[in-house]
Amino acid sequence: MRYIISTLILFSFTGSLFGYWEWTPQTGRWINPKYAVKDTDKEQWEYAESFKVAQNNEAALREYSKLVKHYPLSPYAPKALFESAKIYSKIGDKENAFKKLDEIIKRYPAYPEIEQVLKMQREISLELLGKKQLRLIDKLKDPSKKYEAIERAIESDPFSPETPPIVLQLASKYAKSGEMEKAIKLYEQVIKDFPSTKWEEKARYEMLMYEIKNIPAGSTDVSKFSAVERSIDNFISDFPESSYNELLKKKKAELRNEIAGRLFNVAQIYQKNGHHKSAEIYYRKVRTLYPETEYAKKVPSGSS
Repeated sequence: MRYIISTLILFSFTGSLFGYWEWTPQTGRWINPKYAVKDTDKEQWEYAESFKVAQNNEAALREYSKLVKHYPLSPYAPKALFESAKIYSKIGDKENAFKKLDEIIKRYPAYPEIEQVLKMQREISLELLGKKQLRLIDKLKDPSKKYEAIERAIESDPFSPETPPIVLQLASKYAKSGEMEKAIKLYEQVIKDFPSTKWEEKARYEMLMYEIKNIPAGSTDVSKFSAVERSIDNFISDFPESSYNELLKKKKAELRNEIAGRLFNVAQIYQKNGHHKSAEIYYRKVRTLYPETEYAKKVPSGSS
């Protein structure tokens, strides 16, 4: 009885085991068809395509991956990567779609459909940059590589008319995270590569806004404020019809009032401490340099 039960168990186990494996005389070993590869790249491509047609995404991705791994020099290899990217994109996995496209650009730059690859990568780049969290990028621990993947997408086709939106989005990300040097480099790239366009206009406007935002708190350095004022004036002169101009004029007025207020406060501190000559210097700056501001009207009448 024990022998019969043991035999049944063994038969069940081996039946279950060998149900996934096949004996191949060519190799002289058992092979799991799930991990086997076809004899030619064409056969492997057609096999992968059959799963795509059947809408079996998991199997299609697996077979495309095997083609790239076992036939990396085949003309079907970049096609397999491109089809994989399309599947990933279709099911909402933009990060893996981006990776597959990135692999084509790095390994197969002469791929005949490279323009379509670049176009799709740009579109996904904008989607990734629009997310609050970039799983593909944020998981990288090295801050210097934070947006490396997106930067490669830009470098792949820097002069495409579809590239500026990606550059500006990435520049904005850098600016918001305090990496102004990288942000400015990207803004300047757009200004240089797309002069007299709406992209130059947007790049210069965003640079100006971050420049204004990053004036040191409490600074009484008139030259810093003056430099921003000149940038605003130059922008309005270069883009007289810009929709940003009214806002920039308002910002300029606010800036002038801000620096006048800071100078006025310094003057008052000197005055309260009995340093009347020093106070007079600052009062004079307020009155002569910023006569239209509310603080110019507050300067004591006895001041020259």
